[in-house]
Amino acid sequence: MKKVLSLFLIILSFQLSFASILQEIEKERVKIIEKVSPGVVTIFTVREVKIPNPFAGTPFSDFFGLPNNPNFTQRVEGLGSGFIVKVDEKKKLVYILTNNHVVENATNIKIQFKNKQVLPGKIIGTDKLSDVAVVAVKFQNNIEKFAKKHVLQLGDSDKLKQGMSVLAIGSPLGLKYTVTEGIISALDRPLEGHPGEGFIQTDAAINPGNSGGPLVNIEGKVIGINTAIIAGAQGLGFAVPINQAKWVMEQILKYGHVKRGRLGVVIQPLTPELAKHFGLNYGVIVTEVQKNSPAEKAGIKSGDIIIAVNGKKVEDPNDLQKYIMRNLPGTKVTITVVRDGKKINLKAKLGSWNEEYAIGDYKELEEKYGLIVTDITPQIAQKYGIKSVKYGVLVYAVKYGSVAEEAGLRSGDIILSVDKKPVKTVEDFWKAIVKAQNKKESDVLLKIKRGSMVIYTVLPIVSKK
Repeated sequence: MKKVLSLFLIILSFQLSFASILQEIEKERVKIIEKVSPGVVTIFTVREVKIPNPFAGTPFSDFFGLPNNPNFTQRVEGLGSGFIVKVDEKKKLVYILTNNHVVENATNIKIQFKNKQVLPGKIIGTDKLSDVAVVAVKFQNNIEKFAKKHVLQLGDSDKLKQGMSVLAIGSPLGLKYTVTEGIISALDRPLEGHPGEGFIQTDAAINPGNSGGPLVNIEGKVIGINTAIIAGAQGLGFAVPINQAKWVMEQILKYGHVKRGRLGVVIQPLTPELAKHFGLNYGVIVTEVQKNSPAEKAGIKSGDIIIAVNGKKVEDPNDLQKYIMRNLPGTKVTITVVRDGKKINLKAKLGSWNEEYAIGDYKELEEKYGLIVTDITPQIAQKYGIKSVKYGVLVYAVKYGSVAEEAGLRSGDIILSVDKKPVKTVEDFWKAIVKAQNKKESDVLLKIKRGSMVIYTVLPIVSKK
């Protein structure tokens, strides 16, 4: 009887201890949510989408109440999330991190804070490759005081381990400040269209509207930006690692866009069959070396197997892209290759991933106008999904507070003409600007293609000093 009683007491004690542990876990979870959620915002956007009018030029256009032209514009509302990362007293701005796809091509942005204030938002810079964007709200209505109290702490995503607990906070389907819980399912996941960018995989429920919101750890620190789900799948969500997002944000705030290094090689993974043939179990094969590239100047050859960058092991193509692209152009790196069974260390001075954007002769004008444009090469057209454009130059970057930004130009715009004259190259564009400067014009008329719309804007001419 004593043994039975002792066993009962042990079981009862275990149950009480277990219940106590659960209560403590629950308290900590509630604390984290209460601490983090005031720093999360809801982002409302409006986009103007051009829709073909199949009844243009026919009596049916009037019948259906449609504009009698080939296309008409429709306003499309969007919803996403973001979080407060910085309050800048000098510029009087509250900075918010979110996803590029949340604010891309938005003509109007509103930011709703936890204190229920809804204020106009402004895009500071975007990066399609990482799917990161920086948005800001000007100091007004004492929002800076609220924001200072609720700037979220950023963690270290390089220290993450598979199985760690995470919370995702955002506004899925418009349900503001929804919290879901899960674990880190995997790390460094590649996603199509994002070379060199490894994403966090999580089973915390992420739905449309969660995009741009924080993924936080058990300390309440942001370790990722919720960004994507796989349609039709359950428990497959992805987030931008916060270290990656911090690097992108720093670049945007410093340069107005992101600068990435470029080596200039075409590579393929080392499959098990190829690994057996080459006698290696890791690395990537160089199939092509681009002419006049940093790789060619460093002595890298087709057939080389790259196994390390600055001593860091290269397991697959994503590793190489990451190790190269996260360096500034001009950085010197050591590339370790295996050639004919021998290891060779080669020194390379990195070019620019956006080398086509580095205009050189127009650097002074770029700085004066806060504007970088590039020719629309086949590679650029493919990268930005540009279709049905016979001529024009792509707006690659617009600096916040610049003449170009004040004129309403945005990254991703295509400038079709200056003062009604077609622009086919970067040289055409800047020559037109210089001509207007020499004639002491006050401004020029720009015709722009933005998404599916064609719009006009006026770019003020900065007088020669």
